[in-house]
Amino acid sequence: MDLAAATASPGLLAVRDRLLVCLAFASGIYEAVCFISFGKVFTAFQTGNIVFLGLGIAGVRPPDGPDQVRVLISLAAFAIGAMVAVRILKAFDGDEELEDDEVFQVWPRRVSAALGVALVAQVAFLALWVAFPLSSDVENILVALSAFALGMQMNAIRALHVPGISTTAATATFITLATGAATWSHKAPAARRLTGVVVALILGAFVGTWLLKHAHPYAAVLPVIVIGIVIVIAAVSLKEDHAQRR
Repeated sequence: MDLAAATASPGLLAVRDRLLVCLAFASGIYEAVCFISFGKVFTAFQTGNIVFLGLGIAGVRPPDGPDQVRVLISLAAFAIGAMVAVRILKAFDGDEELEDDEVFQVWPRRVSAALGVALVAQVAFLALWVAFPLSSDVENILVALSAFALGMQMNAIRALHVPGISTTAATATFITLATGAATWSHKAPAARRLTGVVVALILGAFVGTWLLKHAHPYAAVLPVIVIGIVIVIAAVSLKEDHAQRR
């Protein structure tokens, strides 16, 4: 159940849904950049890494498959990012008035705070990507930074309680979309939101691949810009709407 839909205006919900689509687009770029550049390791789609880890334990490594150490780095960094996000979300939770304030229900400040910390890691990723030639050690650090940031993003977005939505992996979103289509249970906003997130992940992966081929030094720039814009729009919407309601 979309908890915010019961009290929030359609306009605020539409803004939130567009921000979710933008985050999915940025995640698609990161996943493509990391998968192609760092030996087919995932930094968001941890199901794939867990499968690769199992294959490695069994003594099987797919052709050009990821290094097991790098898989473990991604898994650990993603988990740490998720845990840090939980601490941030809990720390900010007591500062927010949730009674009937639709703004905080649609996009709580604690979500933007967690995304802001993730953005710091992504800016560090960008700085290393631009400043240093790729080597094994640099690649390991980049994998850790990306996985940490995406782990944070995943738990930050989960705090919005939007049904079936994950901006870092498409499985839950895709199955929710397919299930609703089979039962004709999706309302138009939900169908648009779910479809938008899936398409944005695909488009982000395409754009990330294109950037690697045609503008390699700038491949990590676009997702940082997109995530920064998401945080700013969320902050401005919160500020303006909260001021109007006082």
